[in-house]
This record gives sequence, C-alpha cells and structure tokens, in this order.
Amino acid sequence: MRLAGGLLIALAVCTSGADYWVLLAAVVAAVLAVAAEALLPPVGDTRLDRIAGSVSRLGLVLVFATTFGQYLFPSAPGIAAAVFAVVAAVADLAGVRLGDYAARWVTGLLLAAAAALIAICVGIPPLAQFIAPDPPSVPGLGLAVLVLLPFLLPRRPGAGRAAAVGAVAVAIIAVALYQLGPVRLGLSATSFRELLAAADAVSLAPVLSVVVAVATVPVAVDAFTDARERLSPESPKATLACGLIVAVAAAFAGPVVALGLAGVGTLAELVLRVRARGYRARRA
Repeated sequence: MRLAGGLLIALAVCTSGADYWVLLAAVVAAVLAVAAEALLPPVGDTRLDRIAGSVSRLGLVLVFATTFGQYLFPSAPGIAAAVFAVVAAVADLAGVRLGDYAARWVTGLLLAAAAALIAICVGIPPLAQFIAPDPPSVPGLGLAVLVLLPFLLPRRPGAGRAAAVGAVAVAIIAVALYQLGPVRLGLSATSFRELLAAADAVSLAPVLSVVVAVATVPVAVDAFTDARERLSPESPKATLACGLIVAVAAAFAGPVVALGLAGVGTLAELVLRVRARGYRARRA
C-alpha cells in the first residue's frame, strides 16, 4: 500500500534526477528492501530506535499528505496537505485502525489499478521517442534509490512481500518510461495525470482521483498511528504533537522535501537495524 501513495509523487522526482536510469534505481532499491527484510532484525525498542522509527513513519505521512494535496487540490496543495495531516491525527485520536481485512481490500484495489495502468500504457503506442540515455549520474541514482526505498519496504515484514512490492514498482516505472519518457515524467509532480493524457485516457481522471484517495488516506492513518505509538503508546499529547508537526511541514514542504525527509528517516532506521544485527552477532 505504501508503494502506490509514494510512487504517485516520487516518480517525477526520481526521473528528473536519474533519467532512464530510474529503472535501475528501482531495481537497486528493491534489492535493498528485500535484503533488509531477509537479513535485518526489526527496529529495536531503545529510545533512539523508537525516535528513528517514528520519524521515518511521520515522513511517510508527510509524503501521503503532499500527494493528496498535489493531485486533488492543485490550486491549494499546501492547505489540503495540512488538513490531511490533521485528519490523520483526529483519526488516530478516535481509535481508527486499518485492520488486516481492510488492508487486503485496499491492496487488492490498488493492484487492480496498477494492472489497468500497465495494460493502458502497453496497449497504446507511446508518445515519447526513445533516446539513448547519458551515462548514469551517481547523485541522481542515489537520490532515486533514497526516494524509492521507503515505499518498497512492506507494511508487514517479510522478504517475499518486499520482492512482490519491488516487482510491481519496477513494472509501473517501466511502462511509465515507455509511454512518456523521462523528460515529461519529470516535469510535473502529478506525472500520473500526464501519463493518462499521453495514453488517451483523460476520461479516467476521476478514477485516478479515487485511486489517490485510496492510496493515501488509509495508509497515512496507519503510518501516523505507528509513529505515535513508538513515541507514546497511550498519550493524546503525542498524537497532537505529531499531528501539529506534520501539518505545519505539509503546509510548506513541497514534494522534494517530503520525499527527502521520508528517505532520510528510513535510511536512519535501516542503519539502526544494521547496528542491531551486528550487536546480536557479537553476542552470539
């Protein structure tokens, strides 16, 4: 579920920096996600671990809020993103939780949307003409991997789940590059609107709006609750503090800042997981 909400806005940022090599970046990020799930223990329970885990998940909420605002309220994306963050905090206070049954339904709907998008892009002749890419830019590749990685780590731990998420991400990025090319993909934060226009599927714009809502709202509430519980399992003050922080950030941060914060938070969490694995190995 994280993948859909993140890729809706991450694809433009990744492509603008990595060109066609964004596909390689997606493969590298997918391999890293699978390795992390297969080899690393979950985040520990020390104060530093809990803070890092909370920050990485609040970064995800910020990305989903930004995605929601950019796609559904393009005339005032910052205000819409801030309201989105407040709604996530209120939902947490009200005890709203994304159960396994609801998560399966949301995942199924998003997979159906991904399959439809892939079919549309493959079935219609591409608008862009392929131009051989320049040699890869190391900073561009690194940025793309950092941006994509948070959305390739599955909601529930498991190397198999990470591999499945990575395969879907690579497929979507491949057909998007095939249909639009990296230049047009990198021009707009809402590149999936451009993708529908290029594939003569503008009539599906309302469906895209529904997909954006489904891909952002449930997973944002889930990530917000996870972040807050890592800081304070029962404190309403923690909910209010987290909600205020994300709302203020969402009002002023654009897609690049939101994605960067999510990526750095996730990287910090992975570093702590690597440290925990080394500590366990020394004790064994």
